[in-house]
Amino acid sequence: MSEHPQTRDLLGPYVMGALEPQEEREVEDHLERCPSCREEARELRLTHEHLADLAYTTETPPPDLKERVVAEIPRREARWRIPSWAAAVAAAFIVLAVLGAILAPDLFGGRALASATLSPTDRAPHAGGEVSIKGSDDNMEVNLEAWGLPPCKREQYYELWLVEGKERVSAGTFTVGESGRVDVNMNAPSFADSYPKVGITAEWDKDPRPSDAKMLSGELHEL
Repeated sequence: MSEHPQTRDLLGPYVMGALEPQEEREVEDHLERCPSCREEARELRLTHEHLADLAYTTETPPPDLKERVVAEIPRREARWRIPSWAAAVAAAFIVLAVLGAILAPDLFGGRALASATLSPTDRAPHAGGEVSIKGSDDNMEVNLEAWGLPPCKREQYYELWLVEGKERVSAGTFTVGESGRVDVNMNAPSFADSYPKVGITAEWDKDPRPSDAKMLSGELHEL
């Protein structure tokens, strides 16, 4: 039997940040004095972090995922008391981690396919940005993060282009405020990741063709 059953019962909620402030302080005070409980808290925290990482991965889960997750759970001698809530939480985390690893690509827009670092032109010498294209099948999305762009004036906007030779395909429009920053997701055609370059222009009208006001550009690299 554990020498500190009450504190041990709180270690699971403690590593998950689910305790009230007073209980959290009591557990932390105890851990400062108790090496065995401190070691158990460390093992529980590592397991919790492994499960969280698995739940948000975008890679295809390996066939032995379940076995490896179970293997990460700290094993204690049978004579130690395991609270019923702990068993339920552990089981739930395993199920959620496995499902998250399988479903994450669909829930978060699919795996990353291509990316580009954007370089400035003379029109925006202090600007920069990153573009990433992700998706699966026909569900494609472009994420753009840019900074240092001149704020949009009245009726002005920026447009992101997929570029190949003289061909330009719009990937969406956006505006920028006084901060000069933007972080936006835009729908993209299914062939977006096949283009070798991307660029951003400043636009003032509804002409479907890009203007000559080039602000940022970059080369797309497959991932």
